[in-house]
Order: sequence, then C-alpha cells, then structure tokens
Amino acid sequence: MRARTIVLLALAAYLVFLVATMPARWALARVAPPAGLSLSDVNGTVWNGSAALATQAGVPITHVRWRFVASRLASARIAFAVDAAGAALQARGELSRGLGGIEAHGVTARGDAAALTALVPLAAAWRPQGAVTLDAPALAWDGRTARGSARAEWRDASLAISDVRPLGSYRVDVRADGGPARFDVATLDGALRVAGHGTFAPPDALAFSGEARAQGNSAAALEPLLNLLGPRRADGARELHWRSVPGSAAPHS
Repeated sequence: MRARTIVLLALAAYLVFLVATMPARWALARVAPPAGLSLSDVNGTVWNGSAALATQAGVPITHVRWRFVASRLASARIAFAVDAAGAALQARGELSRGLGGIEAHGVTARGDAAALTALVPLAAAWRPQGAVTLDAPALAWDGRTARGSARAEWRDASLAISDVRPLGSYRVDVRADGGPARFDVATLDGALRVAGHGTFAPPDALAFSGEARAQGNSAAALEPLLNLLGPRRADGARELHWRSVPGSAAPHS
C-alpha cells in the first residue's frame, strides 16, 4: 500500500473519530436557542447526549436527550430520536433532515399550560391553566410547504381573565397536503363553546374564522371574556376573525 494511501486513510479515520466524539457542549455553544430560553447541563456528544432546557430566568422546563438513528442513513436522512422529560413538558419523537427538508415522526407531547407559557411568551399575560397534549404521527416541511397531520387538545382550560374555571376542553386538528396547513377547532365540553377553522403557514402567517358562545349557568359570567374575543352576532354568538401579520408579535382581529 502506498504511503499516500495510508496517510489518506489515517486522516479519514481521524476525521471520523473527531466527528463521532464531538462534544455536544462545543456544538450547542454555536447554536442560538429559541428566544427566551437557555440550555445548560450539556453532556455527551452531538450524536448521543442531553441538555437541560430552561427560561433565561432559570425556570426549568424539561431535560432533553437525543440519540442518533443510524438506520435512517439508508434513506439519505440524518435522524435523531429525541426524548424530553420534566415537570413542564414530556415529549418524544424522531426528527430528521434530508434533501427534501425536515421531518418529524411519532411525536407525542404532554404538558401543563401554565408551565408551557415559557415556550409561548405571548400567552403569559393570560396565565393559562390545564393539561395540553399533542400527537403528530408524521409531519414534513421543505421550507415552503408542509405535509402531515397533528392533533392538539387542551383539557380543563382556564384563563386568568375569566372567573369561570374551567372554561372547557378543546381540540385542534391540523392537516397539511402542501401549501398552508389547515386546522379545525372544536369544543369537547364546557361552558365556553368555540368552533372554527383556519390556515397556518410557518413561521407566523395565521388566519382563523369561527365563533364563540356561552352556555349553561356560567353564560352571564363569560360575557367579559366574550367581549374581548369578538363582536356579538344577532344569534348571540361572538364572531371570531383573527389574522396575524407576518413579523408581528400578536394576531389581529
């Protein structure tokens, strides 16, 4: 074997060793976490490691572990199995990246609405409470269009601006076949009935149309909240028309 070949093989082996043992702490230090969040207690390598996710104020959200799924290389994808476990959020799923974009498979998440406001700062002023779940069998995003489906539920929902607790339980079904994702909102039970449909195109183009109405003994107590949601129709329901302006912090009615 020629000396040049030996040197090239040795160099290749060394590069593989460097990549395989690259510390996660070194790699994540060069990746900016989402706004308002921070990573700490980083251990392991970029292929098999863990880190703690918390708010910048130090409030812990969850502990994340990731593991490289080598079998996905056969389909030209870099994939990781991800697990998150904490008081605020428990989640798992597989995330991958290939030539066709980003994919997520078998994603399930369970969390407390009050604690999850750290992930959605816009909702903090409403101080939501209740159990939130997410199930997404398969989702794909190529940078322009989305494909797949997901279901989210908010059980025993309540908000600080209403004395009626709980307001009810709600479900959102999301479907995407290319282009903007479509979603439907339905009420499972409760005094505040909300229904409607809308579209969403990442990162922040959202439009929703529907209605909200109160029923039962709590109807009168829900009037202040309904006044915030939308104008009254002739049948007593409130008309909901929300549309976000790309780049803005909140949706507009």
